[in-house]
Amino acid sequence: MVTGSAGFIGKAMTETLLAAGHKVIGIDRIPQPSRPGLTVLTADLMDDDELVRAALEDADAVYHLAGRPGVRDHRPGIEWHRHRDNVLAAARVLAVVPRRVPVVVASSSSVYGGARHGRPSAETDTLRPLGGYARSKARLEALCAGRPTTIVRPFTVAGEGQRPDMALSIWLAAAVAGRPLRVLGSPERTRDLTDVRQAARALVDLTGMPGVVNLGTGRGHTLRAMAAAVATVTGTDVALVVEPASGAEPHDSLADTRRLRSLIGWTPETDLLAVIRRQHATSGELVGAV
Repeated sequence: MVTGSAGFIGKAMTETLLAAGHKVIGIDRIPQPSRPGLTVLTADLMDDDELVRAALEDADAVYHLAGRPGVRDHRPGIEWHRHRDNVLAAARVLAVVPRRVPVVVASSSSVYGGARHGRPSAETDTLRPLGGYARSKARLEALCAGRPTTIVRPFTVAGEGQRPDMALSIWLAAAVAGRPLRVLGSPERTRDLTDVRQAARALVDLTGMPGVVNLGTGRGHTLRAMAAAVATVTGTDVALVVEPASGAEPHDSLADTRRLRSLIGWTPETDLLAVIRRQHATSGELVGAV
């Protein structure tokens, strides 16, 4: 079962499982078409839906990817929505799924508050969540204490289907439209980017391995390099407009991937140009705000 199956990583996860021959039940509030191997339940995890409950109880493995994304979301009531969708919905899932069933829960690298003194963030680091989104993910992790859950902390994920509020999606749309690319803080800030296809593959490989694990490449890309890749892919000359970053924006993110490699035997590697080309080919004109 995949919760949040209509989302960015959820779609890639569903495709990966189907390609491996698994039968998948996908749950999301957004309607999706069913197809061979995929059963779709259009529902809210906070509703007392009998079909959802039965599916959670009968699943062989549950990938809980549903939640309220968006570090930069400042809409009225967003803190309540984050608590509802990131904390309460996870509590509902964990309460229903039998303890014998492997559960993989998507947290976020944002719980670290960024890389410290230039070194990669390790799973043993004290959490330092900056902003409401990160705090909601830290609370989600606390819910998993006492049960054999795999808590995955993905770093920035890129590729086809990336949410329109994320930087690469915004920059691709801006480049195509001839607008400058808005950069928060500094072009020298770095992000550890993971190809969404490899992220999905890693999530499958982590099934049944309890504990906390980073999901990243261990390599940082500067925002300048990412912007240059966008210019190359779109065939445009881009200008950068640097604006102040909020306190919830870490300067750098970088994953310590040693535990990930010890568990699954490999570490994702991201071809920046290739992943942006795929994202551009499927994105169309995306809109949003940095």
